[in-house]
Amino acid sequence: MARGAKRKVKTKAKTQKPPRNKNKGPLWVIKGGKVVRERETCPKCGPGNFMADHYDRTHCGRCGYTTFKKTGKIIPAKHKAR
Repeated sequence: MARGAKRKVKTKAKTQKPPRNKNKGPLWVIKGGKVVRERETCPKCGPGNFMADHYDRTHCGRCGYTTFKKTGKIIPAKHKAR
């Protein structure tokens, strides 16, 4: 066993990824002097908590309440709201 200097680990410079655009558009618009909400609010959490709009359902990220668009079926949350 020869004793010598430790081998240096070669590191490759990584390119930085561009940040993702997290803005999904406005939640409300002012039309005719009145506020018009663009998305549905959660019936369990109350006003101010907008539901996510998916292609087949709307879903509340806070309490887990889900409504399917075609069938109108409601799936309640499995845990209590915060």
